[in-house]
Amino acid sequence: MPDGSEVKTLSPYYNAAYLEIAAMLDGRQALSLKRAAFLVEWAYLDGKPDYKVFCDSIARIAKTLNTFIKLNKLDQNPIGKNLAIFEFMSNPSPLNGFREYVYDFEDFRGDNDLTNLFVTKLMRTHSGQCRSLPLFYKILADEIGAEAYMAYLPDHSFIRHRDEKGTGWINVELTNHSMPRDVFIIETENITKKAIKKGTFMKPCDDRQVVINLLDDLANAYFAKYSVIDDFSSLCLGKVFRYDPDNLTGLTIANNCLFRIIDHYKAGLVEKGLPDDDYLKSLVAQIKDVKKKIYETGYVDESQEHHDEWVKSVQDEMERRKQHGLRIK
Repeated sequence: MPDGSEVKTLSPYYNAAYLEIAAMLDGRQALSLKRAAFLVEWAYLDGKPDYKVFCDSIARIAKTLNTFIKLNKLDQNPIGKNLAIFEFMSNPSPLNGFREYVYDFEDFRGDNDLTNLFVTKLMRTHSGQCRSLPLFYKILADEIGAEAYMAYLPDHSFIRHRDEKGTGWINVELTNHSMPRDVFIIETENITKKAIKKGTFMKPCDDRQVVINLLDDLANAYFAKYSVIDDFSSLCLGKVFRYDPDNLTGLTIANNCLFRIIDHYKAGLVEKGLPDDDYLKSLVAQIKDVKKKIYETGYVDESQEHHDEWVKSVQDEMERRKQHGLRIK
């Protein structure tokens, strides 16, 4: 992997975004989750979003929340600020212009349009998914001084914050506006004890860890935009693994990149009628090593049964919302 701080890319915005996020992680610039989250979207959109406009929008919401907290004396409750954010995001009221923030069932993985995963899209439309919803909550929490942490599950993220006694945890699931218990999450997501012990899943992550994961997002967005694997991907992953060698998302990206490289290189050998060579064998060895590291995190492959259950739950929720006249998007 390249060890420099800048490489040739298909967009200068990506280098600029990388350099700033890397400076945060290296301690050369103040860590800002809000700024890092914005930079991922700014690079993908060729510098079109304006950071001041973004910050002003967040500040207006924070002012509204602080007023709500004061009027309802929620500042006297240890988790009052968290309750205010949950109310703001979950229930239609004057706080949010009578438009709660809902799960967008259309293209919720961003396969057709990556901007569907963006916080700026969520703020504009009041609809998002399991990346943008908790990330938006976390940005608001930081803005008003509420304690909140991002936590991760397989292909999912949510919010955790301490309970009123300060001894336990409350899970905030913003995709369906609920507060599920740990045991429910662990059972439904089929999370191993090893993954919890190693902090792969369920761990309340500090801002630094979230910014590391946003660097994963930057690499993912670069590939989604240009469909190429070049030195920029290696640059991002190199920084991720420097500070978090067991980063599951980074390992998954590395695995996917190697798979595509192997597939393309092997097809070239077959086309030329050549046997497997040492370079191909080295790539295969690398991907085996990456897969080993993935499973060492406690991650397990999703079963077909679990996937089918998840698809059915999505369909059931869509139908429920339709029947009750609730927003789907």
